[in-house]
Amino acid sequence: MQPTQYLVDTAAFTRNGEVFAAESPVSDFKRALEGLPNQKGQLISWSMRGWVDSAGQQFLEIRLSGYVVLTCQRCMKDFDYYVDTVNQVLVVAHERDLDVDMDDPDALERILGSAQLNALELIEDELILSLPYVPRHEECPHLPEALVIQNEEAEDEKPNPFAVLSQLKKS
Repeated sequence: MQPTQYLVDTAAFTRNGEVFAAESPVSDFKRALEGLPNQKGQLISWSMRGWVDSAGQQFLEIRLSGYVVLTCQRCMKDFDYYVDTVNQVLVVAHERDLDVDMDDPDALERILGSAQLNALELIEDELILSLPYVPRHEECPHLPEALVIQNEEAEDEKPNPFAVLSQLKKS
């Protein structure tokens, strides 16, 4: 079955301050799921809101939330990872405006405006960016006890980076 395409005219969408919200099966996001374990049929809730600021710049706010099954890289067991992300992108009219100063941490992501932007592809891009590069449990419940003890010992052996400060204070 082919996922539904949500085509948006970015100029009209932002100019009119439109909002679009939907739920899509995680299986619709084929690129995001490459290399991931089998999913459980869960849904990703997402929305897209357009607006124009006082300077005439067009923006899209993208929100998505839901669970994706990932494989923990410590214990190699599958777990549910909760994705909850909000991002704003600047819609530009020309390809030359896509270039962003990579040294500027405040620079917004940019996309090229389109009369037929596939919103689901944009949502999928955000989903891909929100997944961890190395997925793992916060506290892995499936690690063999020997590895847990080894990890704790390794943490105990690390010198405190602030120990030098205490020596300066004594001087």
